[in-house]
Amino acid sequence: MTWRGLEGEDLKNNIRQLIIDFEPHIREAGNFELAEETLIHLEESEQHFHSYCDMSKKMKRYLSEAVEDLIKNFDAEFGSGKHKETSDPLHYPRHSHHLDSDEEESSCDSSFNQGMLLMPNSEELQTVADKLHKNRDIQSRTEAMQILNQNMPADFINSDYWPQIRKNLLDVMTEPEDSLTFRLLNEFQQETTNYWIRYPDRYLEEILESTLNLFSIHQMGGPVGTSAQLSPIHFIALIDPKAQWFIKWMVVNAVRHCLDFSANRKLPFDLMSDFSDSFTKITVGGGRRSYYAGAELEYAYFIHSVYLIGRLLCFTNGRKFFPIKLKDSEEPVTIKKLLVSLVLVVVDPSSFTMPRAHSMSYEPASLVTEILKILCSHEQTAEICLYKDEITTALLSPVSQFLDSQCNKTESEGEEVEHNTPGESTLLHIADIVSMIASSTKGRRHLMYGEGKNMFTRTKSSAAHIIAKFTKKALLGEIPRDSSSAPSKNVIGAYLYICRQLYNTCEGLLVLYQYDLHNVIVRVWKEAVNEPAVSVTPTPSEHSSSDSDSIVTTRHSALDITAWEDILRDNLLNFASSAKGLLLLQQTGAMNECMSYMYARYEKKLQVSKCEKFGYGYMVTQVAATAPGMIALQKTGYIKSLIAELWSVLECGASDTPLFTPKSWSVDAIDRSSHKHLIRLLNVLSAFPAVYEVLANKPLPSRAEYGFREIPKTIVDFMDRLIIMDSDAKAHSLFNFEESHTFGLRVLNVMICCLDTFLLLQSQYNFQDILEEIILDMLSLERNHILVRSYLIGGPSERTLPPRSIDEKKKTGAFSFPLFSSYPVPREYIPSIGGRSTVKQDNDLGKFLSAKKPEKGQAWLDKCKTLFSKMLISKPDLLKANIMQQLLEVGIPIMSKLQDVFPLLEYTGSDSSLRALKLSPLQKNGIKMAIRYGLHLKVIHNDVTDRLAQLLKQCSYYLQQQQKPMEVSIEYLHSFYGGFDWFAATIFLMFGGNLEKSWNFLHKFSTLGCSGYLWIPRLHCSVHLPSDLMCSGISPIFSSTGHNIELILQIELPLVASAFKMSGFTPAQICFHWLKQCFWNYLDWNEICQYVCLCVVMGIDYQVYLCCAILKHQQKNIMEHMQTQDLIIHLKEAAITGFRISNYMTYMLELEKKYRDTIFRDMLNITRP
Repeated sequence: MTWRGLEGEDLKNNIRQLIIDFEPHIREAGNFELAEETLIHLEESEQHFHSYCDMSKKMKRYLSEAVEDLIKNFDAEFGSGKHKETSDPLHYPRHSHHLDSDEEESSCDSSFNQGMLLMPNSEELQTVADKLHKNRDIQSRTEAMQILNQNMPADFINSDYWPQIRKNLLDVMTEPEDSLTFRLLNEFQQETTNYWIRYPDRYLEEILESTLNLFSIHQMGGPVGTSAQLSPIHFIALIDPKAQWFIKWMVVNAVRHCLDFSANRKLPFDLMSDFSDSFTKITVGGGRRSYYAGAELEYAYFIHSVYLIGRLLCFTNGRKFFPIKLKDSEEPVTIKKLLVSLVLVVVDPSSFTMPRAHSMSYEPASLVTEILKILCSHEQTAEICLYKDEITTALLSPVSQFLDSQCNKTESEGEEVEHNTPGESTLLHIADIVSMIASSTKGRRHLMYGEGKNMFTRTKSSAAHIIAKFTKKALLGEIPRDSSSAPSKNVIGAYLYICRQLYNTCEGLLVLYQYDLHNVIVRVWKEAVNEPAVSVTPTPSEHSSSDSDSIVTTRHSALDITAWEDILRDNLLNFASSAKGLLLLQQTGAMNECMSYMYARYEKKLQVSKCEKFGYGYMVTQVAATAPGMIALQKTGYIKSLIAELWSVLECGASDTPLFTPKSWSVDAIDRSSHKHLIRLLNVLSAFPAVYEVLANKPLPSRAEYGFREIPKTIVDFMDRLIIMDSDAKAHSLFNFEESHTFGLRVLNVMICCLDTFLLLQSQYNFQDILEEIILDMLSLERNHILVRSYLIGGPSERTLPPRSIDEKKKTGAFSFPLFSSYPVPREYIPSIGGRSTVKQDNDLGKFLSAKKPEKGQAWLDKCKTLFSKMLISKPDLLKANIMQQLLEVGIPIMSKLQDVFPLLEYTGSDSSLRALKLSPLQKNGIKMAIRYGLHLKVIHNDVTDRLAQLLKQCSYYLQQQQKPMEVSIEYLHSFYGGFDWFAATIFLMFGGNLEKSWNFLHKFSTLGCSGYLWIPRLHCSVHLPSDLMCSGISPIFSSTGHNIELILQIELPLVASAFKMSGFTPAQICFHWLKQCFWNYLDWNEICQYVCLCVVMGIDYQVYLCCAILKHQQKNIMEHMQTQDLIIHLKEAAITGFRISNYMTYMLELEKKYRDTIFRDMLNITRP
């Protein structure tokens, strides 16, 4: 058959015309999935579908011809079908509905063409009943059974002939012919669940009762393996060894409730004697063996029973069967004992002898592994049944045996000690089961801490430690190297994957950190990379056959090495799943290689791993929060690809061909097709270090002309084309100016929520002046919003931001916020704020701080903490600015003697040296913003710009004394701190603009460990940090504070942690953003002052607890914006409304009790290598 009209150019033209006609439907869908669904059902929903083009008519005609030919060929070969005459009135073909080439014909067609859709009449039912009689031949009964299968069960059950049909069916079930007996029963078991909903409960109960009565017939005594007398389950096990019938029954809710039945139903065993005797007489043609050995029957029985029990354990009523009392055992069988026995089948194959050689699909260890993995996939079931130390110990006994043999070898001082080490298949089965356990949160915690324990009661003998020790020794080749027992790369890779499932979470990294796996993996990976270079190249020899064998072997070896390299890189890459893990990855020096591997998989839309549902979006965001991560992403081509995909949605793609119909654009500023690309771009431009890396000291191209199809390649090009619209040439180069510029402004609006990013963009590109022109178009409101946001500083009650759209609720449609063309902003955006109260109110904290003979040392600090926390909880309104200023002034000298981590260096700056120190444009713009904010708050009453500038110079000079210039490729580390010193500005405003008090505080404060986290420039390129941490370009506030925030979220607020994961945004990144600018623009001023005092007095770990409290406060909003897929935009743009530290002080005290030992120690260990 030729497909004329569907070949060559005709095919291309038809497809092109089809796409053009369907383009409106595709664009309306918004994404690939909806477009696919729309096109699949287009014929149903579009009445003019067949008039679009000739292609559908041609394809339908050709398909009809092809199917008709298939039907004729089938009929000719098998002698059945519509075209064969038959005298049997009940023989209806299943494929009788032919395809007609007329498109306008009704799809219903004639009912006679629909196969067995008619209810059989009484004569037909009588014929079926007669043919089923046991006196009829096998062929007649087989035909009757086929008729039953082709009709609805209700047609027979509700007829007058059902008693006779039912009686004959029971006779068929006792027939020794294998095609009619237990296979029929098993097919009924598997199919009947599809129809139970149509019948009353009485029918369901009858089926259950009959089935259970039948299966309760069991063998009374007799050794295992004897087949003289068999139970019904033996026969079911032969045709359904994996108990699929029971699995389908358990899917039906009604049957699950029927599990609460008695298992003591017994029937006389003699009922099965005739059947079991006749079973051995069955003969099968073709010379094949016509019987099963007794041991084989018992093995099938075992498989069936294990699968049935495994499914039974998944349900509450099923677990109520245990413990089970056995006749030959005094102790009952509990679930734990049963599972330990199953585990032994996996870990000790020699304890279970198979009757004969089986395929791997029915090998006992493989089958039990499959069952245990099913149990692990049900987290609640696994927690109840599997997460027991006894079971885990039995499961990991072969792994422990490897470690024990190594210890014994060491103790024997070189003497040979024989050990029966487990085989590769055994170790892989164990790894499969443990990997499934580690895929759930509760399973991971069981492996890390043991039964009934948590991170506060953990030991070093848990399963995670055993696996980590084994993996590390295997990677380093410290496992015995004799050829019979050394674990293969497959085994090592499987156990390394389990370790990865643990260390890609914050809890797991905390447990496995001591094993230094990141450095071990890098070491082995480098050896694998170098291995091909040092391998021997095959040379020709006299024997050509051996030459070819050598070449083939070499090729296979090269492939194995490449796969091994990928396994190592993949597992190393997953350290980037957490903030601290990302730091460890950067310190290995393999960041670029891992990002290249990730990008290769990312392009193919591959998941992170077999047990993880999400892709690499979350990991990309984590990596892009750091300067070295952004450098690595740029080198892979990810940023270029991201911009190209974005441009293809907004403007045009590299391979676009002109269409005859214009694009249809949504009325929304950011439509669904571009929203995903907006989020992806914002994720990589969220953190200031990353933005600094791609934009610092990079001018805009600003060319005289741009091509229409010229696609930007860098972030600078993107900003030049869509954000900084300072020439007509840029506007004229866009196909969709308003839509694309709106997109660019939305990106800018989110970026400038980071104040350091705003200062960088304003100092380099002066975008505020460009946006000040009033142009009455769809971009006016977006420009106005950016101008107000970038000028005003303040928390939720300290500034008013205009909306981005006209309020549709107002009938007038008037925009209530004024547009403006020059700064300052109109008064409508600046709410009135009362001045600071100068009235002193008596309170316990104030009296304590003013005491003439205060307590000394730790006693003073302990009492101060108690009074401060009590005041925050009970009388937060009395904690005024003057008390907090006094608290810092009095407390820092005492704390610096008790908690000093860094040395107090003498300040050596002179007037001349300070005059020579020039502030950057970024710093000058930051000073203007801080002074403007202070005047608005009325904490300062005149222009003290010079004082703040002097303070910043003194701080910069003092910190430069403790900094070391870095010769690295990271732009962020080339100069002194590139951002603004928001903490110094905060202290300056807290002390009312007093330069001397502010400097004295900062100088003494620099000795405390908390200064490294509150005062961001404090540790920038600092000599006090270990060299690898200093060179990493990753701030401790990200790698330590951010990591510990994620640790607590995973334990205390799992819904919030999951929402971030699904949104592709990280808690560490948004908290780094908040903390770096001291919550300016997110909290009101009084809350910011309380934050500083809280971390100084209560301990720097309260920085972590405060961020967790904020995320707990915002949980509802986080879940909502996770659903709308704009979580990053909400968290960056919106102030933290309704949050007060005093309301969450009790919550933070509870977190301190749980986590202080872990988190406080981790945060103060930054000075140690």
